[in-house]
Amino acid sequence: MKMKKIMTSIITGCLALSLAAGALAEQKEQVNVYEQNKLVKSVVFVEGKNEYFVNGQTPGVKMDAAPYISQNRTFVPVRYLGNALGVVNENIAWDTKTSKAKLTLGSRSAELTIGKKQIISNGKVVEADVAPELKSGRTYLPARFVAEALGYRVDFIDGLVVCYPEGSQKPDISAVKQYINQQQPPVQQGETYNLNGYTVPKKPKTGIMIDDEGRNVEIAIAIIIPNRDVQAQCDEAEQILASKFGPKLAKEIVAVARQKTDPEQEIYKEFTGPNGEDIGVNSPWGATRTSVVIWSPKGGK
Repeated sequence: MKMKKIMTSIITGCLALSLAAGALAEQKEQVNVYEQNKLVKSVVFVEGKNEYFVNGQTPGVKMDAAPYISQNRTFVPVRYLGNALGVVNENIAWDTKTSKAKLTLGSRSAELTIGKKQIISNGKVVEADVAPELKSGRTYLPARFVAEALGYRVDFIDGLVVCYPEGSQKPDISAVKQYINQQQPPVQQGETYNLNGYTVPKKPKTGIMIDDEGRNVEIAIAIIIPNRDVQAQCDEAEQILASKFGPKLAKEIVAVARQKTDPEQEIYKEFTGPNGEDIGVNSPWGATRTSVVIWSPKGGK
C-alpha cells in the first residue's frame, strides 16, 4: 500500500498569520510607487509577516494582514499587492456580485474571480493552478500570477517572495534579509518532554515546528526555510529522531531534509522505522518548509 500523502495541515497549519476582518474598502494604507511610468526595482513579501518592502527599504510598509502559503502558492491581500506594485486604489476594482477583482497598471491589467482557477491577463485568459481566496472578508490573490500579469517576474530568493520588473536583474535584497533576521525573537533553550517516545524540546533552539497531528501520526517536524538556518534545524531534528530511532537511521532520514535549502527544490523519500513506522520526508516545489512525518505501525499506510 502506498504511503499516505503528507497532510496539508502539516505544511500550512503552523503559519503565523495576522488576519484582520474588514472589507476591501476599509483598507486605508497605500503606497504609490509607480512613478514616471517606471516599475519599482523590487517588492519583497514574507510569509506570515505583515510588512512588505519596496526597493530594499527598511522598515517596510505595514499591513494589517499577512501573506500565507496555500497549495504551494503565496497569497497576498489584493490591495496591498496592488499598492506594492504601484496600482493606486482607484485602479483596483472589486465587484461584490461576481466576486471579481481587477487591477490596472498602465497598459496592463489582471482580472481574477474568487474560486476560479484562471486569470484574465491583459484581456487574455490564462489558466492557473490555484484560485483567489476569500478569508475573513478579505480577498487574497496568488502573488505570482498577478505580478506577472502586471509586468513583474516573481522568484523565491533565500526563501523570500521577490517581485521585480521583467527583463531586469535580480535585485539586491540583503538589507531586507538583515532587517528580517534582526526581527527574529531570541533563541531560548527550554526543557524537554516525551512525545510518543521522542525526546522533544519544549522550546526548540532553531525554530523548527513540532506537532502531533493524531490520526496515527507519532510526530511531525517542519523544517522552515525562509530566514532560518536550515542545517541547524536539521541538526535538532536529527537529535529528536535519534532519541527513538538511534543515530544511524536518524542521520539517514534527516540527510534527505538537508538537501532542500531553497523553495525551488522538490524532495520526497520514504523510510521504514525499526518498529514498522512509516516515515516520509516531503517538500514539493515552491514550499518553504520540509516535513518529516512519522506514522505509527498501525494505520500508517
